[in-house]
This record gives sequence, structure tokens and C-alpha cells, in this order.
Amino acid sequence: MTAVSIHQPNFLPWTKLMAKIAASDVHVVYDTAQYTRSEFHARQRMKNQAGGTSWLSVPVAHTGDRQWLHEVRIDQRQNWQRGHLKHLKVHYRSTPHFDELYALVQQVYRRAHEHLVDHNLDLMTSLCGYLDLPTRIVRASGLDAAEPEDRQERLLELVRAAGGDAHLTSSGSTYEVDWSPFHRAGVPVLEQHFEHPVYAQPHGEFVPGLGVLDLLFVQGRSAIRTIHASSRFESAAASVANPQRSVVR
Repeated sequence: MTAVSIHQPNFLPWTKLMAKIAASDVHVVYDTAQYTRSEFHARQRMKNQAGGTSWLSVPVAHTGDRQWLHEVRIDQRQNWQRGHLKHLKVHYRSTPHFDELYALVQQVYRRAHEHLVDHNLDLMTSLCGYLDLPTRIVRASGLDAAEPEDRQERLLELVRAAGGDAHLTSSGSTYEVDWSPFHRAGVPVLEQHFEHPVYAQPHGEFVPGLGVLDLLFVQGRSAIRTIHASSRFESAAASVANPQRSVVR
């Protein structure tokens, strides 16, 4: 079985997304989806010394029109890289694995990417490399896949184009999903059931839902065991419904 996961290219993915990537044979970066300011395409929370959290945001050049993720450009007029690196140094320098991870992130930030997806993908693949994940990562925009109007049909086409015969998803727990196109095609859908790990986070009480870098600063390469243990994947029904729609992270 070749398991394929698909997700929009969020900035600095959190633990749940990293667990889905880690469980996949192939991860498709869904960069042909629409950019949305309210999601996590260009922002993420990290811990601060006061015990709360701060947003790290990548400024983007807004055109006023609808943009696909692979089209979004970074606004280079702002020195945001320096602000991000300063935050990490000030608030995480006391963590056990700060030096090696800060150096890794610093290398990514020095590459000055023009497009948001390039920066997000570079950061994500660097973290996957640090964790020795064998997952193959491809872009949706680089796959020869049909684009039917139905969302689940599009996902099925991406799974097939990536060489997969099974789909790992975290979508079923957050909004209504009709997986019948997958079931008709004989492609199993495995839904992620995630339990957020609790670890020795710096600066006060534990805060869930931060960028996975928070975990890596504390546990280093051994964090891969924590990431794998956070999730199990079970067969999804043909139709999963939840009336309270929420942002998919």
C-alpha cells in the first residue's frame, strides 16, 4: 500500500500535520488551493517567555484578487525574517536542542524565497530531513492530475497522480466529508485520530497547537517518537458529517 496525504502548505506546520506527513509514503503539498488569510498559510503561534503565545507571520503581497497558493508572493519590503529569528532566539535559547534547530531554520530564512509556498515547503522539508522522515513530498501543481469540480474527486485524482492507492486524512473530524468517490474507486481512506502530546514545554503551563518547532526544540530528533505516538489512522466511513465546520490545520 502507498499511502498519500494531502494538505495545504501551511507555514511552520503543527504537530498534527507533521504526524500525518510522518505516517505517509507520499505527501502532496496542495498548492493549487486558494490562499486564505484566516488559515495558517502565512502564520503560526509559538511560545513566549511570559507563558503565552505570539504569532509569527510571513507578510504577503496582496493583489486584491483571489490567489492560488502557488501564486502568492512574499512582501519583501518588511524585514520579517529578522523578527522571526529574534523571537526564536529570545524565547527558546534555553531549550535543549536550540542550537542545532536554530541553525537549520536560519539557513532556510537566508534563502530569501520569492513565493510563500517555496518558503513554507523549504522549512517543512528541512524539518522532515532533521527527523529522518522518508516521506516523499511533491507539489499538486507539479502533478499531472485532472481537476474535477467536486473536491473529493480532486483529492482522489491527486492521490492517483502521486502513485497512491490509499489516502490519509485529518478532514473527517472537522467538517462534512463525502468519501464515496474514494470508496467507489476502491481507494481506502484512513482518518487521523490525534491526541496532542504534552511535553516539557518552556515558560509556564503547557499550550497546545503551536508550531512543531516548539516540540523539536525540547526533544530534538527523538521527537519523531512523540509525533508518531500522537496519532492513529482508522478507516473512514463513506460519509462523515459534523455540523460545526472549522479551519482544517
